[in-house]
Amino acid sequence: MDYLKELAGRADLAATWDAWSPAYRVLAIAVALALAYWVLRVAIPAVLGILRPVLLVAFALVAVWALFPDKVCAIEVLAKLPVVCAR
Repeated sequence: MDYLKELAGRADLAATWDAWSPAYRVLAIAVALALAYWVLRVAIPAVLGILRPVLLVAFALVAVWALFPDKVCAIEVLAKLPVVCAR
């Protein structure tokens, strides 16, 4: 760990943003944006794949609630939600 701290000290990575030159600032922003884009491209399909069954059930409940609000409020778990069964 001390070795990494020494390397960071030599590279002056602890410097504030204002101490960076404009070229390094642009490079840091470009790398951060590219990394964020890659993470979103990887994460969103994975999250949607995991949440797809939950989203389908929620969509079905909303559709049934729009057509038959009294029937949805008869479900004990959903009856406790004030947004769904507000009277």
